[in-house]
Parts: sequence; C-alpha cells; structure tokens
Amino acid sequence: MVNKVAVVGGGIIGLSTALEVQRKCPETQVTILSERFTPNTTADGAAGIFGLYLLGDHDPDQQVKWAKKTHDLFEKWWKSPSGGKMGVSLVSCTRLNHQQIPPIWKDVVFGLRNMSDEEVEVIGRLTGKHRSGLEMVTFTAEPVRFMPYLMEEFLANGGLIQCTKVSNLEKLLRQFDCVVNSTGAQAGRLTGDTRIKPLRGQVCRVTAPWIRTVVLDDLDDGNYVISNQESVVLGGTHQIDDWDFNPREEDKEFIRRGGRCIEPTLMRAKELKHWVGMRPSRPSVRLEREGRIIHNYGHGGSGITIFQ
Repeated sequence: MVNKVAVVGGGIIGLSTALEVQRKCPETQVTILSERFTPNTTADGAAGIFGLYLLGDHDPDQQVKWAKKTHDLFEKWWKSPSGGKMGVSLVSCTRLNHQQIPPIWKDVVFGLRNMSDEEVEVIGRLTGKHRSGLEMVTFTAEPVRFMPYLMEEFLANGGLIQCTKVSNLEKLLRQFDCVVNSTGAQAGRLTGDTRIKPLRGQVCRVTAPWIRTVVLDDLDDGNYVISNQESVVLGGTHQIDDWDFNPREEDKEFIRRGGRCIEPTLMRAKELKHWVGMRPSRPSVRLEREGRIIHNYGHGGSGITIFQ
C-alpha cells in the first residue's frame, strides 16, 4: 500500500519539503495543498538575495548548516546550463551595519572582507551614517524564476497539487498518513501558535539595468538595493503583526528616498510595481513532530536562504 503525505503550503518551504519527501521516499504519494502556488506566493515577490535575515534566536549552528546546503545548491544551479534561466546570478554584495562581525555565515559566502571607514562613509543613508560594512560575493536566486522548475520536477515525480484552503490539519489525517505544515505566516491560524506573526515587507521593482550589485542596510530603519536579472528591487519594510497587503504611500516614499541615498542614479529609474508580502516571523523556526503532523514554519526573511 502506498503511503500518502500531504504538504500544506505552496511557498518555497512547502515546495522544497515536498521535493525532499519524494527524494527520500520515492514510493510515497506526495500532495501539496495550498490556496496559492508560484507565481503568487510570498517567495515569488522576493529579490532572492542569499543571506540569513530575521531568524530570531534560532540556533546559529543550525542556521549556518541550512544556509551552507542552500548556497551549495545555488552554486550547482549557477554552473548548470539552466542557471541563468533559473534566475541564479553571482553578485557583489555589500551589507552595512550588520550587528555581528564577523557574521556567523562568514565561511559560507565568497571572499568576505571588512570595508574600511572611508569606503563605508561614501555610501549614503536616509538618516545618520553607516557604522560598518562587509563586502562579499554571493548569489541571487530569483524565486519567481526557479520555483517553476521545482514545481515541474515535483509534478514529473508524480506529485499532486490541490488548490484549496486548509482549515484543520487533523482532518487531513483521515486521507493522509502524514501531514507537513509549511504554512508560513498563516501557521498560527491552524496551530494556535501565538509566536508566529506576519512581518510585512513592502518593496518596489524598478528598471535600472546599469545596477548590477547589491547593497543592504541591516538596521531596522535601513534600505536596500538588490539587482535582479531584469529589474532592481528596492526595499523595504518589516512591520510586525501587520496583515495589510496594500502598498502604502508612506512606505513607497521611504523606499524611494532610501534607495536613492544608497544609489543616487535611481533618480532616473522607472518604477515597475510595488508589492507587499508577509514573512513568517517567529523567535525561532518551528521544526518538530506532533504525532503524524510535522511542523516546518517560521523562517523569517530567510526562507530562500535555508530552504534546502
């Protein structure tokens, strides 16, 4: 008799989890149940820069272990004939005002170095000055480009998808032998977990093909400029417990002004769209088993960095 596994959640964590079940248990029938699939998930709107971000106090060693596996996967994709089509690019990245120096991920990225005070002070900021800077080479992996490849692999392996809203995990056990809960910011609704909150992120995509690098300011009031293959992503916000999916004018202005401080040539960039997504914020990732239900959610702003 074939074992049946349900993965609830169609985002990057749910899809990658479903694929991993297929790889480890190839005789298992895996079904993903979700209201939204690529290209309409939170991950699809993200710029896809590699970097541990907003993971609370989750075990640092585990963070780095997960990040290393994902970084290695991006490198493999980048070297493959399909790497470009999958949205994987090798980029020069600057991270400003990072709290921990050296960062816990120092040995994962390529060529990490501390920037001099002179290098840091020439980069503009909306208020005040930058305190420190790190420079490295790493990857952007654009989910809106690579997630269709993952979905194609999942379906080719015999996976099934159901576009539906799940309201009760226990009831799924009547149909499935095991249920994996990868519902991200929505997990509190299904589990009663009060520690999972939406962390609202608003960004703006612009046309600026002359920008091919990444600059991120890690302070709470910081901005970022992240180059993608066909656009540049300007951000951003992280507003806790805020379910508003509508782009706000005040956030648009903060993103515009902050991005132009970092990169003044953005004054001549054409805006393409404003977008809002909900990161699943939690003090730590919840990865645990309750009977035949496995919980895998709460990856903050690092879902794309630690999904593997």
